[in-house]
Amino acid sequence: MTVWGAWPAKEGFAYVSDESGRPQPWFQTWSGERLMFPVDGAVTRLAWRPDESRLLAVADVTGGQDYRLAEIDPLTGEVEWIAGEPGVRREIGVPYSSGSRPYSPDGRLLAYATNARDATCLDVYVRDLTTGASRMVLEGDDRYVPMCFSPDSRHLLVLRFHQNTDQDLFACDLTTGRTRHLTPHEGPAKYQPGGWTEDGIYVCTTEGRDFLGVALLVPGRPLEWIATPDADVENVIVGRQVVWTVPRDQRTMLCTSRTTVALPGFASQPFGYDGFVPRFAGDRLLVQVGAPDRATEFCLVDLATGETDRLTDFSDGLPDDLVVPETVWFTAADGLEISGLLYRPRSTAGPVPAVLTIHGGPEWAALPVHDPLIQRLVRAGMAVLAPNVRGSTGRGLAYQRLIYRDWGGGDLTDFDAAARFLRSLDWVDGDRLGVHGMSYGGFAALSCLTRLPHHWRAGVVICGPADLETDVRALPPTWSRRVVEWIGDVDDPKDLARLKAASPLTYAADIRAPLLLAHAEGDTTVVINGTEQLYETLTGLGKTVRFIRLSRGHLPDDRDERDRLDTAVVQWFRDHLAPCSNPPEKAAE
Repeated sequence: MTVWGAWPAKEGFAYVSDESGRPQPWFQTWSGERLMFPVDGAVTRLAWRPDESRLLAVADVTGGQDYRLAEIDPLTGEVEWIAGEPGVRREIGVPYSSGSRPYSPDGRLLAYATNARDATCLDVYVRDLTTGASRMVLEGDDRYVPMCFSPDSRHLLVLRFHQNTDQDLFACDLTTGRTRHLTPHEGPAKYQPGGWTEDGIYVCTTEGRDFLGVALLVPGRPLEWIATPDADVENVIVGRQVVWTVPRDQRTMLCTSRTTVALPGFASQPFGYDGFVPRFAGDRLLVQVGAPDRATEFCLVDLATGETDRLTDFSDGLPDDLVVPETVWFTAADGLEISGLLYRPRSTAGPVPAVLTIHGGPEWAALPVHDPLIQRLVRAGMAVLAPNVRGSTGRGLAYQRLIYRDWGGGDLTDFDAAARFLRSLDWVDGDRLGVHGMSYGGFAALSCLTRLPHHWRAGVVICGPADLETDVRALPPTWSRRVVEWIGDVDDPKDLARLKAASPLTYAADIRAPLLLAHAEGDTTVVINGTEQLYETLTGLGKTVRFIRLSRGHLPDDRDERDRLDTAVVQWFRDHLAPCSNPPEKAAE
């Protein structure tokens, strides 16, 4: 079971869980009673009206990421769709920020973004909750999303989300209709608001620096820095006080101007994943704590004493022999230092096979939280290495941008270094290595199998781009304005040649390892065409390949389907990394 989100209210807190089979809104009272509010589709995020009379749900009904908005009456469970037209995408802020608050403090307005006018842009609207009328307050020339209102509800803070590493903040005056640019700057920079108070706007930002720090933004004044550590601050939370989170030794530290509190056990807050964003519940902080060897739980933390009150117990039924990873480092051929999480089976009678699992994104990170697939592989007797290669978050702006316009370039040297690191371990059988990935991680796994074929005995690729040109041309329209800087320009002959040279499909004949492919027909992020073409090519070449067609969406949101897929992945590696299986033909390294 997967849970995420933590939206507190007076009587308890709302969250999203796939306990019923698909992500749905749940509510748990502070005493522990639970209730589900069924909504069509897969719910991604929630938000309370200020008076808590309605719970807003963002739902992906079709699996095509045309997110729709619905309000739920928490007393009756009645669902009212307030922006539910098909084929239109809607957003309410960004999922990794506690500052994403779509309702105005006075409870009169709801802010959201939509691409109804232009499929390639997001415009910002406010809806009058009394009359039901909506009006545009910012016409976008890129992706703009509302973040939160000013304390007096007269202004709306808007984030221009050009890239994950290139953002800007604007304030829309809802009375005059004027928009003010708050963050003029040179070069790429991140701005991640945590909240707007009478003092100003608290943000995590990289303005003028490489790592995310905490600052107070007051329009017309220079930034007032509050915390500037030599590591990325993960979040800033604004409530009765200002709190920010920083990673340390696979743990999340809660910091204020006076105290530092370590969350219990292993815990980390992934960027872009709402499940680990703390929010204030009264004078305590409602958080999620996660660990590789136990489920993610909801807790209340007293920031003054560090005392923690655990509210849930989702670990019931998990095996008791799960493994906590070790943080390891290795060096790529160009000298770049790469970190990773290394999981070692508890029983290592003789050298064991190993699987390199590469996260998606690529601007994401492998983190020390519970991953059911990794734990199943480890329990099956395999080591697992989850690396944070160039492009990963958490290592600063420059490190994250190393992947831009270089997919299948420098990252390939990181994968090679990861394989060599595994081969260097005396308890790992270097001739029995597998590679696995989803989304960008699927592209990375295919790059490994096609361009570093001598390393691998088996591979698994889930919804991975096989051909970069096909992928770029079919990306969601709202991504079109960022793709040239991010991946490349398919309309430029020189750039197109570079993309072809980096595409796994170009080298399909070089694959030696048995390959398991999985992809959904309705995937609108990475279209299925490339995977189908790769499957047909490999079948025609007489390669060992299997293709699983998934039901919907970019990644499986049905818990049973995801479990069946994980079972197939583990069995594939069991079968093809076994000592008796035929190794791929050796080549000079």
